[in-house]
Amino acid sequence: MHTLKTTAFLCCLQLCRLQAATFYVDPATGNINNSGAYDTPWSTLEEVISHKLIRSYAYSPLPYNAATSQPVLFNASAPVRSGDTIVLRSGLHGEVFLQNYINTDYITIMAEAGHTPILKKIRLQACKYWRFEGLSVSSEPYGIYLSDKLVFFESHGWQGPTSHIEIKGCDVYSTQTPWTTAGEWVSKVSDGIYIRGDSVIAVDNLLRNVDMGLTAYGDHIQAIGNRIVNFSGDGMRLLGSYILFEKNLIKNCYDVDDNHDDGIQSFTTNGIVVDNNIVRSNIILNYDDPAQPLLGPLQGIGCFDGFYNNWLVENNLIVVNHWHGITFLGANDCRIINNTVLDPTPDIQPGASWIRIDNHKDGTPSSNCVVMNNVCNSFVVDGTTGNNVVLKTYAEYANNFVDYASYDFHLLENSVLIGAADNSVAPLFDLDGTMRPQGDLADIGCYEYVYTTGIGDSPQSDQSLRLFPNPAADRLQIGDAGFDDPAEVEIFTSTGVIVYRKSLRYGETELDISGLDRGMYFLTLIWRGERVAGKFIKDAGR
Repeated sequence: MHTLKTTAFLCCLQLCRLQAATFYVDPATGNINNSGAYDTPWSTLEEVISHKLIRSYAYSPLPYNAATSQPVLFNASAPVRSGDTIVLRSGLHGEVFLQNYINTDYITIMAEAGHTPILKKIRLQACKYWRFEGLSVSSEPYGIYLSDKLVFFESHGWQGPTSHIEIKGCDVYSTQTPWTTAGEWVSKVSDGIYIRGDSVIAVDNLLRNVDMGLTAYGDHIQAIGNRIVNFSGDGMRLLGSYILFEKNLIKNCYDVDDNHDDGIQSFTTNGIVVDNNIVRSNIILNYDDPAQPLLGPLQGIGCFDGFYNNWLVENNLIVVNHWHGITFLGANDCRIINNTVLDPTPDIQPGASWIRIDNHKDGTPSSNCVVMNNVCNSFVVDGTTGNNVVLKTYAEYANNFVDYASYDFHLLENSVLIGAADNSVAPLFDLDGTMRPQGDLADIGCYEYVYTTGIGDSPQSDQSLRLFPNPAADRLQIGDAGFDDPAEVEIFTSTGVIVYRKSLRYGETELDISGLDRGMYFLTLIWRGERVAGKFIKDAGR
């Protein structure tokens, strides 16, 4: 019986895609008794939920048991179904609380172009296949401060697991303007996005004036391109395995309590397993304004309670006034490659910043770690090191970086970091996405120096390879014209695993990528002896 239910549940996926519909919600002109059409919208999203207008599935029986609980249909006649889109217009839409709403395909809740819908908070518990795009989430416009989690995706012991959730381009804030006193921060601030589930994607969100910025507590979570601006706790927390933190900006820490604030923190207490993770191309700045109120020390990447197994930390820019630039206490098979880790005030306590891999707190040694191609104030490393550079003084900063006082750590043309890296471990791209190496040898640190041509372009820039559409579904186009000589293509994941190879025939430009899972990929093309590269996102399909 359970097998038949599960089969029917999965078969709904294709049917729902064929029948996808769009509904509209407008607090100013809508009515919950309308049809939800463009000209006859519903009133608020909270009312759409409370009036049971969403058809979904819930686990039964409860408490959830992976062996016996199955998805059971409820709200069978509701108009909104798996694969549909709910478009929100400007105004206050109330609170979203979805408990045990399991879809067979994504239901998307998104802002209409040019509109600013505001939700008090979003909480999902035992939910699957939900997408939120372009929304504002804050209780301040409602006249209250929650001191809670503004966005919470929660796997629940009784209700069941949460997975396959996406949140993109949302503005999540406790207050529009940061408070200037510690008391206001402590009493009013909320956490930004708290993920306690698996297979969640958070992309291009702005989290501002929050306590904990983004917490990833689960497996297979991707946090890409988010901005955490003004925070009083940790910028991001990584509490799971197979997690990707990439191209996030974390800046402006407010020191309001006894918490030891970190840009990115991880720990393994209470049985948490944090293996096989990637922290790549993130920027962590203690502050961008020395006159900011409530300034205090910020640790960069702090991993103090190991063991941490098989991490890759590369291409990060970390500018913090604390000795913990990157610290792993208890690490096996971890790689720290091509990072720039510097204290903006290395002559002032508590700095300067180090990269450190050392014993676990219980004295057990770390093993088989690699620290190469980094620039830092100092290194304390138990493992393999090479091609690292120590810079300690303001004069050394000025001789190597474009404008260190303004946190521009791109390289000057006479920098000692240029051409000093080990190519065998250097990442294919730098923090900006520039291809490595630009010369014969790659450069040390997170930025590759770009040799300009007469028209100001990098001769090996990945921008020379046009990939479209991007994001792509099942087909990916390379350039606008076919190749008149043989070309070889490789596609690999963010972890460096090659998942696709193809030799392009004369005139061929299209790739069938339907077999790839959703996510970000790198593509390299060899044509006429030249190697160019690009990135794309597969945003549909498997």
